[in-house]
Amino acid sequence: MPLIATIIILLQACAQVPANNTSSTDGRTAQNQQATTSYEPGDREQFVLAEKSDKLQKYGFDGFCTDTKSFACRNRLDYDRYVGMKGYFNTDEPSHTDFSSYQFWPVVLENGRELYYVSNPKYGGKYGASADIVPLEQHEQVTRYSAEPLVPGSQILVESVEISFGRDVFTLDNGDKVGRDKLNHIRSIASQFPASQEKIAEQLLAFQITHDEVENQYFIQPNGSVLGNEAKLYIGLKPDKSWLRMKIKYYGDNWLFVQSYKIAADSFRWQSSSLSFERDHSGGNVWEWIDKSPTEEDIRNMQALATAENPIIRFQGKQYYSDFKLTGEQKNSITSTLRLYELLQF
Repeated sequence: MPLIATIIILLQACAQVPANNTSSTDGRTAQNQQATTSYEPGDREQFVLAEKSDKLQKYGFDGFCTDTKSFACRNRLDYDRYVGMKGYFNTDEPSHTDFSSYQFWPVVLENGRELYYVSNPKYGGKYGASADIVPLEQHEQVTRYSAEPLVPGSQILVESVEISFGRDVFTLDNGDKVGRDKLNHIRSIASQFPASQEKIAEQLLAFQITHDEVENQYFIQPNGSVLGNEAKLYIGLKPDKSWLRMKIKYYGDNWLFVQSYKIAADSFRWQSSSLSFERDHSGGNVWEWIDKSPTEEDIRNMQALATAENPIIRFQGKQYYSDFKLTGEQKNSITSTLRLYELLQF
């Protein structure tokens, strides 16, 4: 057979061979896109690939690897194809942990793909704030959610819920957002005062709430940054009593070694006695503070600051002093705290 004819026949044969290694948009081969196992979770722990913000969707899901060689998975899963897909953990423990504490969990996705999901306990584990997945139970609770009042009788509706960085975030009908923990705290506190629970719940939205499970007590503090001077009241609450606390804090880049403070609220003047301020520092900043149960005189002084046009606290140190003028937000928080405290009386 002539050489040219032989070459033509060989070329025609090659053209008929199917291209089984065509790459897809998410880096997998067409052959590997096919389901490799049936989806039978049984009683295994299930999850859902979580929704992401518009800005992050283009990066897909990068927490799923084809092997355990590196936690930096090369083949990202396409966002539009995989968002909302279920999966389950095929083992109760990770099959491999590398030198940086990254854990590789064998998983099966709903389309049958078998992969390794990568997590790290230092960053919240499997369901950390930046995780690609959320528990199936949490996803179903969000999907089934319907609007309800903040508390029974409240005019404020909790309209919807979404999962943001692994946590449930509720949207109120006034546009405000509140996390599940805070919503539960608000409802728990308000339920202790049935006669005024709507007012209490609605006022609590403007406060930070922490719960000490060991002591079974809440601390309710006004919103605001802690990286600055402070003059505030806050509330402690147990199942059978409530109490006020007062915090006065100097914050700056130089130590004052504060020994006392003076209040100038318009024409009102008041000088404290010598006090034992606590001290701490970090990142080039220092802070010195007192945190105490306020006397009646302390409360009157705080009210004077809250109502003054020009409320100033002078922190008096060993050699130097520093003046601090309360902001409008800080003034309002004093009044709001006292108003809430009146409602939280047993």
